Amino acid sequence: MLSVLVPLVIALAAPIPVPSPSAPPPSPLKEIGHVQSLSVCSAIVVHANSAIGAALDNDRDLALAINRLRTTDLDDSNEIKRRNGMNDLATLAGRLRTAAMGGMGEIKRLRAIAAQTTEPTRKAELKAFADALAGAIARQRKAGQDLDRMLTIIDGRRAVQEWNSPDLIQQRTAIADPNRPAALAMSDGTLRSPVAPASPAPVDGVLRGFADDFTARTQDILGDEGVAADHSLGATTGC
Repeated sequence: MLSVLVPLVIALAAPIPVPSPSAPPPSPLKEIGHVQSLSVCSAIVVHANSAIGAALDNDRDLALAINRLRTTDLDDSNEIKRRNGMNDLATLAGRLRTAAMGGMGEIKRLRAIAAQTTEPTRKAELKAFADALAGAIARQRKAGQDLDRMLTIIDGRRAVQEWNSPDLIQQRTAIADPNRPAALAMSDGTLRSPVAPASPAPVDGVLRGFADDFTARTQDILGDEGVAADHSLGATTGC
């Protein structure tokens, strides 16, 4: 009994670990106040706000995409519902990529201004701002590309399944050889007997997995945006 109690007493007497304080949340990204002074500062603010606007638009669309990925039912037997679900996700993917393209164009202009800036502090702050915001927008663009690629794969697999469905095989066989209806020609030219149509491979689990992945990516995006927010005022110092 003593041999059992001793480890327990030692464990109870050990100091309770104090959880480390959680890291503060990243600074929220928001537009820079408009200025009416130096022309170079006005240009910085205009291009910075356009890039910030693109990033914030993509934040909203990425949140919508995550919601759609969690709730869309592509395994539903209703073809109209499936197609509408695919179209909604494709629209969001396209908006993510389009906004990211515009945002990256503004980042390019900010980097060109930074390269020509002679004031050291503003130069460093502007570069840090542009680099951090470019990181966030690049992550958003990658999410749009990955979402688009996933939808293309789903569409492709469904098309192959439909092409090899017994009904279509029978139609192709009847057209190619009306005298051979008893056997069905496969896509590789072999023959097989009619069978019940196979159910499409389930894809809703894939959508939910992408929703979890995009949720994790959102934290990195917000981190990059927080760094950009921290440097946004320094980028317009003296304006």
